[in-house]
Amino acid sequence: MIDRAALPSFLWFSQRTAQSLSGASAGWLLSGLTQAPLVNGLLPALSVSTTLLPLRPRARFGLVLQVVGLLVLLAVALKRLGPSPVWPLLASGLVGVGRTASVLPLQRWLLAPRRLNLPWLQRLGDAGGLAGSLLTALLFPLLRNTAPQFAVAALLLMPVLLVVSSPRFQLREGATPTAPLATPVAAAGIDLRGGFQGLLFGGLFALLPLWVRAIGGGSCVDFGLVLAAYGLGRILSLPLPLPGWGLYGGMAVLLQATTWLPAWGATALFVPLGALAAGSDVRQVAALSDAAKADDAGDTAAQLARIDRSRAIGSLVGSLALGAGTQILGLTNARILIVAAFLLAAVLLPHRRNAAA
Repeated sequence: MIDRAALPSFLWFSQRTAQSLSGASAGWLLSGLTQAPLVNGLLPALSVSTTLLPLRPRARFGLVLQVVGLLVLLAVALKRLGPSPVWPLLASGLVGVGRTASVLPLQRWLLAPRRLNLPWLQRLGDAGGLAGSLLTALLFPLLRNTAPQFAVAALLLMPVLLVVSSPRFQLREGATPTAPLATPVAAAGIDLRGGFQGLLFGGLFALLPLWVRAIGGGSCVDFGLVLAAYGLGRILSLPLPLPGWGLYGGMAVLLQATTWLPAWGATALFVPLGALAAGSDVRQVAALSDAAKADDAGDTAAQLARIDRSRAIGSLVGSLALGAGTQILGLTNARILIVAAFLLAAVLLPHRRNAAA
C-alpha cells in the first residue's frame, strides 16, 4: 500500500499545505492594507462561504482557478495592483471557489481502492495545515513581504494540477461514482452544536492576523508560529478527561491567559488550545454518530457532511459578527468578545443535544 499510496499522499499533503499557506498569507496581506476589522473579517467569511455554493465538481478547472487567485495575490504582494483591499478579497474568492470545485473529484480519486483511506486523508490534511503555517513564518523573512509565500503555494499546486489534467483522471472524473462522497452543500439540516462551534472558531481566527499585527506588534513570523502551535496541538491531541463544559471553559481561560504572558508564552498557549479544539471535534462527531445509530438517521458520510455544512455556516456568521462587533467596539475589545463566546458555549453546549433545523 505504501508504494501505491505514495503519490496520492504527496498530492493531498501538497494541496493542503498550499491551502494553509495561501489562507494565512492572504490574511496577513489584507491586515497590512487595511486595519478595518469589518473588512478583515470579510476575507475568512468570503473563503468559507464558497464551500456552500452548488458548484459543479471540476478538478482541473478548480485547480486553475486557485492558481489564478494565487497569482493575483502575488501581484498585490509585489505592489503591481495597488493597495486596494478589494484585490486580495477577490483573489481569495477565486481560490475558495476553485478549492470547492476541485475537492470532491480529487477526494474521490484519492479514496479509490488501494490508494488512501479516510483516516489517513485526515491526518495528511492536519500535517499539511501545520506545514503551511510553518512556511508562512519561514518564508516571510526572504523579502519581508508575502510574495514568496504565494509563489510557493502556487508551485505546490502544480503537481496536483498535472495529475488532474491527465486523460485518465479526466475519464474517471466524468464517470458516475457508485458511492459519492457527501458534500456540505448537499447536506440536509443544520447541526446546532457544529454551527456554534464553527461560529466560535470563525470568530477566533477572523481577526487574528490584525490582532497580531496591530495589538501584539508582531510580524508574519509570529502569526505563522501561532497558527503552527495551534495545528501542532490538534495533531498531538490525546483523549482528555474533561467534561464538555471543561473543554470550552479551558479554551476561554487559555485565550484570556494570552494577555498575561510574553509573546513566546502566548504563542505556546495555542498548543493546548489546539488540543482542546480537536478533543471537542472528536466528541461532537462521536455523539452525532451514536445518535444516528440509535435513531437510524442515515449514514456516517451524510452526518459528517451535515456537521461540515453547519460549521461552515457558523464560521461565516462568526467572522462577520466579530468583524462588525469589533468595528463598533474597537479592536482591543475583540478578545473580550471571543472569551465571552467560549464561556457562553461552556454553559450552553454541554446541555444541548444535536438537532437538525
